[in-house]
Amino acid sequence: MSGAIAILLKTPGLSPVKTRLAATLGQQAAEAFHLASAQSIAESVQLACQQDHMQGYYAVAEQAALQHDYWQDLPRLWQGEGSLGERMRHIYQTLLAQHDFVILVGADIPQMTATQLLDASAWLAHSAQTRLAFGPSDDGGFWLFGGNGAIAKNIWVDVVYSVADTGAQFIRQLKPVGDIKTLATLRDVDELADLSALYQSLLELRQALPAQQALLRLLHGLLSVSKH
Repeated sequence: MSGAIAILLKTPGLSPVKTRLAATLGQQAAEAFHLASAQSIAESVQLACQQDHMQGYYAVAEQAALQHDYWQDLPRLWQGEGSLGERMRHIYQTLLAQHDFVILVGADIPQMTATQLLDASAWLAHSAQTRLAFGPSDDGGFWLFGGNGAIAKNIWVDVVYSVADTGAQFIRQLKPVGDIKTLATLRDVDELADLSALYQSLLELRQALPAQQALLRLLHGLLSVSKH
């Protein structure tokens, strides 16, 4: 079985990133966090791929970012045009044509671990039946989605994204498609208050990766500045 893990992200300088954080900490700090978070996730993805038959990808929001210096340590693909649902569908379909299953993750939950990604891949690596993996976030959205079979367009686009029940809507749409494995609930980063929670989550990791350790140092500095 061959799997794909795609990290959905935007590119600083080409798209606004972490705008609510930027309103509090400034654009430079928000962009630094975004890049450090993406690198932490990429490191976890690469570790998972080393332990399983998977390939990591950056799924970039901007076509111009396909050759950007930020994203050269993994293969890139463009998210395509349209709404978030349409873009996720495009990435999923593109990679499912090349792999047996596909996992999509966002760029703002850097405390995710290779173990969690491997739990999802182990569940999805069964071609005899359609299986789905879902990682809820505590704001009502989700930090991971994976599947090993075709998913109709309406399932992607009929969900209202970035609202308190986005995850619940998506699960309702997916239930007829296949068996769903739910992963741990994690907290993503949108506001300044989320940084403190992330800092604690990273401290509690059994073995933080080098990029996660670098992110911890960045967070320590950002949180210190925010108190003054």
